[in-house]
Amino acid sequence: MPHDTLLEFPDPLVHAERPDRPYYETGALLDAEDFSDEQTYHRARLARALAWLHGAGTIAGLRVLPPAAIGTAPRIDHELVVQPGLALDRYGRLLEVPRPWCLRLNRWYDDLAAAELGRDQLSAAFRAGAFGGSVVVDVFIAFENCPRGKTPSFADGAVDATDATVPNRLRDGFRFLLAVRDDVPADPTDPTSLPVNRFSPLAPGADANAIRDALLDAWNDRLARPGVALARTQGQPVTVDPAAVFLARMFIPAAAPVGDAAPVPDFAAMDAGRIDNRSRVFVLPGDLTARLGGL
Repeated sequence: MPHDTLLEFPDPLVHAERPDRPYYETGALLDAEDFSDEQTYHRARLARALAWLHGAGTIAGLRVLPPAAIGTAPRIDHELVVQPGLALDRYGRLLEVPRPWCLRLNRWYDDLAAAELGRDQLSAAFRAGAFGGSVVVDVFIAFENCPRGKTPSFADGAVDATDATVPNRLRDGFRFLLAVRDDVPADPTDPTSLPVNRFSPLAPGADANAIRDALLDAWNDRLARPGVALARTQGQPVTVDPAAVFLARMFIPAAAPVGDAAPVPDFAAMDAGRIDNRSRVFVLPGDLTARLGGL
């Protein structure tokens, strides 16, 4: 049967627990699962190495810029821009944004404010003391399989069909999540549960034996952590992907909510000073680490 939604293409890396690879022999019959397992094995081994050697976070780029006004009255949109860049998530998957990516911030806000649940969450996220009044929102990027093209296939399951199709390719894609900070969960700017920070107890200038002991105690099979915030689609709560990479915290200027209404945003007044790009986790390249270490 045709595949209609991205939800039908979960990433096997999330559940790949054993490094099993297909064994081939002349005369053995192969099916689609064998080729899928072959891909998963190589992807999972590479991802495992990346996650444990480098941790998760921003490798380069992905700066979040203030929204720019586009269009003409009566429909003026305010586009939030994420610059091109590369990140590594908690499963060791690369997230590459090849060009500037635009998000219609006002449309997302309006959609959320149109639902009672969304209005309540936006009101709860309003901080009177933040820059004189702001709604606090976090920006995340998450991995997503993106089907590309179509090719004929056999119908799946108890279905009599001769025109079934499946994607011709799956692209390693991404999606951005906007999470209203309507409560105080574990702060995404404090990634103490990530493998990259498993050496946090080490004191500056630790000796060789302390480093060896830290490595001996460093095993932690949690490559992902619980969801830390809520994003929403059409006013309905959606838990942020636990493997999503935190990029920035935004303070959207707004007037205090009145009654049951949501805070009234002023996107035109949102400048670079209201976007915190530096609290994210960075993955340091080897040449930069060498320079910082004076090597």
